[in-house]
Amino acid sequence: MTDDTATAETSPTGDLAFVPITGDDLLMWLPESMAYYQASRLRAGDTPEQAEAAVEASRDRFFTDGVLHPEHVLLAIVIDGEDAGWLWLGPWAEGGDAWWVWDVHVREPFRRRGLGRAAMRHAERVAREHGSPTLGLNVFAYNVPAIELYESLGFEAASLHMAKSI
Repeated sequence: MTDDTATAETSPTGDLAFVPITGDDLLMWLPESMAYYQASRLRAGDTPEQAEAAVEASRDRFFTDGVLHPEHVLLAIVIDGEDAGWLWLGPWAEGGDAWWVWDVHVREPFRRRGLGRAAMRHAERVAREHGSPTLGLNVFAYNVPAIELYESLGFEAASLHMAKSI
């Protein structure tokens, strides 16, 4: 689900915090996040039915009764008291030690300020604190700025899915 985290090479200026998203805030975040995920899937070439199925699969897998599984970490990216986006990470598989960035999103007005980079560095710290030896993610191929960010942070392609319209 990871998508659109393009940021500048600079460090963010201002008071940056990563604040847990829970309770009513989670209930407000979930539809926004899933709508964004669905739009990203459509942009990547899914049919509307495929994109909706991916959203439903994600909800079913991670959000029991609208609550994120407890081993996962969901954080608001807050800069100078403003909601600038979110970071969601957790184990790749139940009981596994490898962690995954399930979603990171910096809202449009806050992009190119170093928040995506700061969020990814925070994700590394959180995963390390949970004993993970690796941190993985998925990025849609159309999101070149995010790919460049991840590569600059040391991420390498682990697999490559390709398609051709015929």
